[in-house]
Amino acid sequence: MSSEWRRRFFARGEAPPRTWPDGRAQLRAECLVEGAEPAIEVTARFSQAIRREVRDAGGNPVGSVIAAGRRYGGGEELEEHEVTLAALPDRAAELRAAGSRTAELRERGGPAGSIVWSWEPLHATVEAWVEEISPGLRRVRVEIANRLEAGDEEEGGARLRTLRGAHLLLHSPDGAFVSLAQPPADLREQATECRNEGLWPVPLGEAGDRRTMLAAPVRLEDYPRLAPTDLRLGAAA
Repeated sequence: MSSEWRRRFFARGEAPPRTWPDGRAQLRAECLVEGAEPAIEVTARFSQAIRREVRDAGGNPVGSVIAAGRRYGGGEELEEHEVTLAALPDRAAELRAAGSRTAELRERGGPAGSIVWSWEPLHATVEAWVEEISPGLRRVRVEIANRLEAGDEEEGGARLRTLRGAHLLLHSPDGAFVSLAQPPADLREQATECRNEGLWPVPLGEAGDRRTMLAAPVRLEDYPRLAPTDLRLGAAA
């Protein structure tokens, strides 16, 4: 996946804190699956930005520090989180308290400075339901929500509380997902009734394989050509 695609993933797959004026705190994906009683597993992935601050030997924030021939600078990093729902319906939460950690830097045996990583709290939920529409046909709905309140924080603080690059993988070993872009004629009406907000499901894998769906924050064609590393966005961005 190109850097432009990664930028689009993170720009559009965002769920900011509730009550924040821009964006939606909850993302939704709906799709159809055929099968008598298909087993379905859902994996949700999203990232959280972590602030990286560099300090000199005296503990003062600085733009960069050189230690052992390497330059260390401040900025942001992304840490990926993954939540799996093994059987539907189900609900799970990802919780993390605000915190920090420090790594000391040394130069020629003496202290050269330190790197301090700090993060805001995280409270995300993933919920999934299955609704039978007719014998052999079900609608699957999955929602990812940011449960934090925006409060009076500035935009920079809100960004550190935002879920970024959110996407879903839905897999059914004994079911067959239905393409929403090109559904069979007898399922077009049901396909148009699927509501998707911020996430758009497409079949993933080899063409014709209907066991896996990717719900991405950008619109993709059916069976997009993605490498496994393309979906580990937090680690690779």
